[in-house]
Amino acid sequence: MKEPIRLLILCSWGATSSRLAKQVQEAADRRGISLIADADGISAFKQGKKPCDVALLEPQVRHLKKEVSKAANERGIPWDLVDPVAFATMDGDRVLEQVLRLIQKD
Repeated sequence: MKEPIRLLILCSWGATSSRLAKQVQEAADRRGISLIADADGISAFKQGKKPCDVALLEPQVRHLKKEVSKAANERGIPWDLVDPVAFATMDGDRVLEQVLRLIQKD
């Protein structure tokens, strides 16, 4: 059995990212994609507290992308900013597509 994709959505403390993670999880479940969507704060990500295969940074904290980039690159984790329109609309399907594109590049 194939291991699920472990997605971590990042924001300052993990609050708004939890809602988006739920939407992405529901989109993956509907499509039969093996994925575990989780949320956390940037500090926890930098410390490597939760393992992940791909990370997305929410648009409202894009000023922290250098920190996220450094931590992700050190561990070989593909990452990107969440598509701003997908974030604003909490479009789990659109974010899921973004995740799948990032994983394919890896």
